[in-house]
Amino acid sequence: MRSSWWILSRGVLASLVVAGSGLLAACGGGSSGHFVGISGGGSGGGGTPGLNTVPVIVDQGPPAAGGSTNLLYTTVTLCAPGSTTQCQTIDHVQVDTGSSGFRVLAAALGTSLPAADMPQAIDSHGNPLDECTQFADGYSWGTVRTADLVVGNETAASLPVQVIGDPAAAAVPASCVQGPAENTVATFGANGILGIGNFLTDCGAACANGAISGTYYDCPPTGTCAPVAVTLNSQVQNPVALFAADNNGVVIDLPAATSPTATLAGTLIFGIGTQSDNALPASAGIYTLDPTYGTLSTTYNGVTNASSFIDSGSNAYFFTDDTIPTCTNATSFYCPTSTLQLQALIQGQNGANVSVAFSVDNAQNDFATNDAVLPDLAGPAGSSLQGAFDWGLPFFYGRPVYVAFESNTAAGVAGPWVGF
Repeated sequence: MRSSWWILSRGVLASLVVAGSGLLAACGGGSSGHFVGISGGGSGGGGTPGLNTVPVIVDQGPPAAGGSTNLLYTTVTLCAPGSTTQCQTIDHVQVDTGSSGFRVLAAALGTSLPAADMPQAIDSHGNPLDECTQFADGYSWGTVRTADLVVGNETAASLPVQVIGDPAAAAVPASCVQGPAENTVATFGANGILGIGNFLTDCGAACANGAISGTYYDCPPTGTCAPVAVTLNSQVQNPVALFAADNNGVVIDLPAATSPTATLAGTLIFGIGTQSDNALPASAGIYTLDPTYGTLSTTYNGVTNASSFIDSGSNAYFFTDDTIPTCTNATSFYCPTSTLQLQALIQGQNGANVSVAFSVDNAQNDFATNDAVLPDLAGPAGSSLQGAFDWGLPFFYGRPVYVAFESNTAAGVAGPWVGF
C-alpha cells in the first residue's frame, strides 16, 4: 500500500504561478495558483443523455503502483491525431478536478500507440517543446505531443497532452527538479491523469505572457532546455472543454462510503445542464470560486481558510488542527484515538455557504485494512497549504459534485464554480 502513506498531490501543479509571488505548492488543486486561461465556451451545447457518461472507480490502482488509497480512476482511449486505428486503451487514469489537462505515462503506452505516433509540439523558436509538472511531493518531466482523446463517447481532437517519462524528452533541466522524479507508474500511482478542473489550460496567461521556470521548456536538439512562453492554444488543455458538446463542466457522482471499503464505483458525467442526467438539483448550492486562483473559503474551528479548494486529486481531507495527533509511522495523516465527528463551513465568492459534517479516523488503523476506499482519512495541511482546507476525494463520497469551467455558463451562473 505505497500510496496509503502518500499525500496525493497529483492535483497540485506547483509550477502554476501567481504574478510576482513565485511558485505555489499544495496537497491538491491546480486551483491553488492558476491564471484564467482561454476564453470561449458558452452553455456547453448538448448531445444525447447517457452518452455523456463514463464509469469511474476507486480501487487499488494499476499493478505497477503497488496499491492506492482514495484514488479515482477511469479508462480512456488515446489515438494518433485523426486516426481510428493507431489507438490505445489506457486504464487506471486518475480523474482529477484539481488540475487541467491530460497526461499519460510513457510506460503505459504500448506498440499500438508509441509516443512517436503522436507529433511532438514545436515551440515559437522552432524547437521541441517539453514540459515540467511540479507537484507538492515531486515532479514529472516529458514531451508535449498532440493526440485525439476519447473518453466514453466524447472526443477531444488534436489535444495537446504531456507524455511523462518519454524517452524522446531532453535531459531534465535543473529548474524543473523539485523533490523526487515521478516519471514511472510506480512513482506516479496511475497510468495518467485526466485533469478536468475549473480551468481550461494548465498554466494560462502566466505562461502565455512569459517564460516561467518549472513549466514549459524550449529544448533544442543541441544545448540545454530553457523556459519558454507558450500560447494558450498550445498549452496542455482541459480535454472536456474541447468536446463538441457537454463541454461546460463535469459532475462526479460517487455513492456514499461510511467505513473502509475495497472498491467504490461511480460515474463521471460531462456537461452541466446540457442533458437530463447532468441538471443541477434545486437543492444544490453553487459556490463561485476566485477567478484567478480557483479557491473558496472554509471556516474550521473559528479560523477562516481563504485559499481552500475541493479536489478529487487529493486522497484525504487536509487541514490544520493541532489538537488531533498525527500517526507515529505516517506523520502526514491524523491518528485520533477514536473517530472524530467534525464540521466546517464552506463559503463561495458569491457569499453562498453551507456547513459540512465530516469524520476523521485513525489513519494507521484504516491503512491496516488494505482497503482502497477510506472515507474518513485526513491529515495536517502542512506548510504548502497555509491558509487552505483541502477537501479531497472523501468529500465526494455520497454527494454529486459539479465542477463548472471558467469562461462558461452552467446552470445560469458564470464559472468557475463548484456545486453540491
